[in-house]
Amino acid sequence: LYSGYFAFMNVCFVKSRIYEKIGLFLQDMLLKTRLHEHLFQLLETRISELSVLRTQISHDSTESGKGSAGDKHEVGIALAQLEIEKIDGQINLLQQQHAALKRIDAQQAHTQIQTGSIFMCNEQWFYCSIAFGQLEFEQTSVFCLSPEAPLYLALKGKKVGENALLNGKTWKIEAVS
Repeated sequence: LYSGYFAFMNVCFVKSRIYEKIGLFLQDMLLKTRLHEHLFQLLETRISELSVLRTQISHDSTESGKGSAGDKHEVGIALAQLEIEKIDGQINLLQQQHAALKRIDAQQAHTQIQTGSIFMCNEQWFYCSIAFGQLEFEQTSVFCLSPEAPLYLALKGKKVGENALLNGKTWKIEAVS
C-alpha cells in the first residue's frame, strides 16, 4: 500500500516540477521575443565572422601572388578561390535564415504549433523558426527547427495535450506559446 502511495506521490511531484518549469519559462511573454532576438544576434555574428574570414583569405591569396609565379602560385589562388566560394555559400545560407527569421512575429502568441511557436514536447523546448539546432538560452536548452523539419510537420496544428507519432516515438505536446 505504501509503495503505491509513494509511486503516486513521485509521479505527482515530477509532473508538478514539469509544470513549474513550463510556467517559469513561459511566464514572461517577452521570452520568445528575447529568444528571437538572440537568434538574430547569433546569425549576424556568424555572418560577420565569415565575412572577415572571406576578406582575409582574399587578401592573403592576393598578397601571396605578388612576386610568385608558376603552378604553385596558381594552385594556391585556386584553393583560396574554392574556400571563398564555400564561405560565400555559408554566408548566403545565413542571410536566407536571417530573412526567414525576420518574417516571424515573435510577439504573437499561439495556441497550436505553427511557425513562430515555442513549444515543449517530451520535456524538451523547441522554437519553430530556422534550422539552427540546439542552443542554451537563459539556462534552458532550446532546439530551433525549421518549418520543413519532420518533427514540426508531424506536430503542426496540434495543441497542448495532443500527441504525434514520428519514427516510432510518441511526442506529447506539453506547452505552446
